[in-house]
Amino acid sequence: MTATNELCRDIQMKLPDEIWMLDALERYCRGALHTDDFAAMDGRFYVFGVIEVPLAYTEGSFTWGVWIEVDKALHDAYLEAFRTPAASRLAGQGKLANDIPGYEDAAGADVTVVFAEDRRPVFTVSETTSLGRVQTAGLTEEAHRELDNILFGDDDEDDDDFEETL
Repeated sequence: MTATNELCRDIQMKLPDEIWMLDALERYCRGALHTDDFAAMDGRFYVFGVIEVPLAYTEGSFTWGVWIEVDKALHDAYLEAFRTPAASRLAGQGKLANDIPGYEDAAGADVTVVFAEDRRPVFTVSETTSLGRVQTAGLTEEAHRELDNILFGDDDEDDDDFEETL
């Protein structure tokens, strides 16, 4: 069994799912553009930020690095204000652009975003979803262990399975 202090506390999605699912040639043909903080494709615009889920059983949080789809006006305002004091005056709405393991109703969820000059935008997920409710209530130790198992499986079992096939 994994010790509590060894449980994963940070997962980062590389791109919005719609772009991630394409191979490099398809991305090129569809004009996908992306950096670590911004993405665009097919007239849709995305920003990268974090969903911080407090741990209900100890100090700290579990952080999901994810993408949200935003309208062009918010995307462009953040792009113009990026890493300046003006970013801290921006906030808006978006839709979660990633499927989140363990939270089947998360993709497409309504998200509130608050931008900042010196850190990634912070996303608050609608409480109409299981992820939003956990973000508000906090992640229990049992739920954290279940999430870790969803993300990584049980390493001991994997080792046993591997040894049996030798």
